[in-house]
Amino acid sequence: MPSTLVTVVIPIFNQAEFVVETVGSAVRQTCRDLQIVVVDDGSTDGSADRLAAEFGDRIVLLRQKNGGPSAAINAGIAAATGSFIALLGGDDVCVDDRMDIQLEIMRTTSHDIVFSKPLLIDGSGQPLDDASFPVFFDERPDQPLLRTLLLEGNFLCAPTAFMRREAVQMVGWFRPGLIQLQDYDYWLRAAAAGLSLAETGPRVVKYRRHSANLSSPRASFASTAESIPIFKSVLDTGGAAEFRRAFPYLFEPVADPATPLTRFDKALFLLSHPRDEMRMIGVEYLVALSEDPAFLAKAESFGLNLPRFVQNAL
Repeated sequence: MPSTLVTVVIPIFNQAEFVVETVGSAVRQTCRDLQIVVVDDGSTDGSADRLAAEFGDRIVLLRQKNGGPSAAINAGIAAATGSFIALLGGDDVCVDDRMDIQLEIMRTTSHDIVFSKPLLIDGSGQPLDDASFPVFFDERPDQPLLRTLLLEGNFLCAPTAFMRREAVQMVGWFRPGLIQLQDYDYWLRAAAAGLSLAETGPRVVKYRRHSANLSSPRASFASTAESIPIFKSVLDTGGAAEFRRAFPYLFEPVADPATPLTRFDKALFLLSHPRDEMRMIGVEYLVALSEDPAFLAKAESFGLNLPRFVQNAL
């Protein structure tokens, strides 16, 4: 049973320059029914020692061998006693009433996970213009969130996430093998499970942009590579009814929207995707279907010429 109202989970790794300010912003929250869990993921710069000296027993400080961001978040979630779980990056800063603001949103809505747009700051804490990192601020169409996430990628700011405990229990752990897109994977799994995710309310976190977390060609490649198993997994495990609601005219018609997606359904979705690597997976699926006599017989009965279909889809 939860024994506190909110648990703040803060994973850190070699962020000694920022961690005292970050954790201090959680300690100073106007919401006092708070557990603060900091997970040091094998730092070598003394980050954990600084926090222990500064905050003592006001925080739960866990130390572990370096296992990556998902392993650190999972360790924090495992230690959480709160009815709600808030995430915060090891170099980001909460506004003083963040928890109270997001608690009120949860009390007055049925959302399972909420986010806010961030306040951008640089390495020294000075404000940055929204245009410096537009992914969080671009206008997006009014459509099911699952559709937007799948077609446009991640635009939800993870350090602003505020989750009901039941939602976390339903979605499960962050995937340890993912380094760049572990949060994107989590939001996709939550949306595909039918949970309500929303970006709403005032900005409650200062999101730091500095040399250690800016994009690089290596990070860009890793993100592209990780998106492939993420899409395959969410197509296999996500709720078929949620996919049909998000893409109402794409899949084969069925009487029950919860009917599992077929491999051909998945290929249709992937071939219609704007990103090349997703269309490549769609071709992979169709190649496998072209070797399935049962599917070929079904396709022939509908007058579907599979090689021509593939050619026209590319």
